[in-house]
Amino acid sequence: MNPSKRFKNENSNKDSDDDIIIIESTKAPVIHEYCQHIDNITGESCKEYYAIVCIHCNLYLCYIHVEIHRVLLINERDKLVNELNERIEEINQLIENPDRIQQLLIEQMENRKKTKVSFIHQLSLEKLINISKIINDLKQLFEPIRIVLQKTRCVSSIQIKKIQESFLKFDENKKILINNIVDSITIKQHHSVNLFQLSNLDRPCRQYELPVHHSVHNEMAASEDVLVINDREHVLLFNLTNCFDDTLIPELIEWKNCVDGKIIDIQYSLYLKLFFILTDEKLFSLNRLSSLVCLYRFASLPWSCTIVLNSIYILYKYSTIIEQWTFQQTSAIQLVKQWKLNEILTESEHDRHLKCIRSNPSQSQLAILIEDDECRWRIALFDHDMNYLQQTNMLPNASTIDWSLIFSFISDQQLIVMDTTTETIYLITINESTSTINYQQYSNSDYPANACRITNNDCSQLILKMVKPNMLKFFQI
Repeated sequence: MNPSKRFKNENSNKDSDDDIIIIESTKAPVIHEYCQHIDNITGESCKEYYAIVCIHCNLYLCYIHVEIHRVLLINERDKLVNELNERIEEINQLIENPDRIQQLLIEQMENRKKTKVSFIHQLSLEKLINISKIINDLKQLFEPIRIVLQKTRCVSSIQIKKIQESFLKFDENKKILINNIVDSITIKQHHSVNLFQLSNLDRPCRQYELPVHHSVHNEMAASEDVLVINDREHVLLFNLTNCFDDTLIPELIEWKNCVDGKIIDIQYSLYLKLFFILTDEKLFSLNRLSSLVCLYRFASLPWSCTIVLNSIYILYKYSTIIEQWTFQQTSAIQLVKQWKLNEILTESEHDRHLKCIRSNPSQSQLAILIEDDECRWRIALFDHDMNYLQQTNMLPNASTIDWSLIFSFISDQQLIVMDTTTETIYLITINESTSTINYQQYSNSDYPANACRITNNDCSQLILKMVKPNMLKFFQI
């Protein structure tokens, strides 16, 4: 029951009017003989003798006009009660829909910073705020108004003034509450740096089913607010800005495998603000504001790529060659340097294939997934000039049947490797000179087939592309 109804019901009397105006006789230095009411249209004064003093306007009035003033006063009170009901409904909408509380906080953050809050920053709010406490604090905002409405049965100018003052106090307290929450969020964001754990995979902060229920295509990459996914006949572009819906509706870009080749990798360059799509024949750049641009057609079969500033590093199938290309402003790429693995990594005579290459979030290192002649997999780390830094141990129980492994950086210290053949996920934590490997196998449930990281305003999310069913899961880093 809202406060306005509670006020009327609790103070009503079956035998009397529940809207009572305080009227009383007054002793004053000047006694007026006639009613002081003046008609607003004719400007004439009432000729009736005064009977009582109306405290609404402090005038001497006859019984007729004091009743008119009583109605005016009640109408003024009811108008305030209706305004109260509107505010109650507004708060109820927030309480019943926690997403609206997040949207309100986002609006305040954007107004304060004069910039858009990224999607991953929005998702992080779920981890940084206590919704239950906020809801309780919102309910308490109305307490002063409830007290005023319930304190007296009488309708008076004094009561109306107190309600108006309570409304002003309500607006002020609401503003203070929201600002305090936004301030606390900012503080927490700068102090939340933790290693990712495999147990976190049981607690996604968001998940969405993709339009196609089953797909064997898992290539994807994300910018600050756009996610690009391969879906064989189309490239799906998901706008992640201000998205709190239960579903994501993609923009479709038609893709013709017979013309442009089969997509085998997608990467995003924060430096160039471009997506790069690698097929088994060509390399394309993609800008949402323009069409696809073909940058190069390869003679050999490309296998994987990654971007560091304006350099593009490419691996080739059935090869241990790494190439560095530079992106030109003329929408073309130029080969800069080429390395063979045995030239940059000692004791690599047993290595047969290079499967996947990725750069870490700070763009300071490159990581390559390497297979040896016993079908064992490990990851080696290099700098920009392909100087060897360190490598991990072999991944336990990794697939030896096909090349179904792929990996992504979670942070500069951690990588996540997915093996869709054995349905196993590996979490590698890298220290200065050593590394640790934790892994977990999925059974009879969805499992990840690819991963990418989305970052904006120092806030990051890990996105996993799942299969069985085909869906996306978001995790706070």
